[in-house]
Amino acid sequence: MEQHSIAIPLRTENCTGPNPEPENVNIWIALNRARVSLIREVDRTLRAKGLPQLNWYDVLWSIECRGGEARPNEIADDLLFEPSALSHMARRMEIAGLIEIVVAQDDKRGRVLRVTTKGLEARASIWEVYGAVLEEWLAPLNELEDRMDIARALETVAKSLLPRASGA
Repeated sequence: MEQHSIAIPLRTENCTGPNPEPENVNIWIALNRARVSLIREVDRTLRAKGLPQLNWYDVLWSIECRGGEARPNEIADDLLFEPSALSHMARRMEIAGLIEIVVAQDDKRGRVLRVTTKGLEARASIWEVYGAVLEEWLAPLNELEDRMDIARALETVAKSLLPRASGA
């Protein structure tokens, strides 16, 4: 893998208001480029192997972690993509036989997504590809003294934004 500098020149001459530290801008740009590149690579590899797309993995994983069934709003908290497409995606996943959409027992107006055996198998197959791509493409992070510092710092950023993102 080619190594190169990620220094991004800041163009602040026409900006009003605060300007972030150049290091923070570089982190933001690198983080987004890495995320988009990884997702594209995983989806490309999944397609080549005839497996469902990556964002279906998030739904299946969330349902599985919650005991095999969950309400859409619970799943939305776990997603790595915008949850606005969840209801449409859930219908497609149901057609594919990966989940069932059933009436909630405690609220007849609500819906619950329930993972099927086929869905559990699909999630495991997707993870074989997804995990391998992450391991390969995140290998440069192995050189860092404490890789978990990155995860903890980014998780702190995410948690601090959760109330704002949900409109609370």
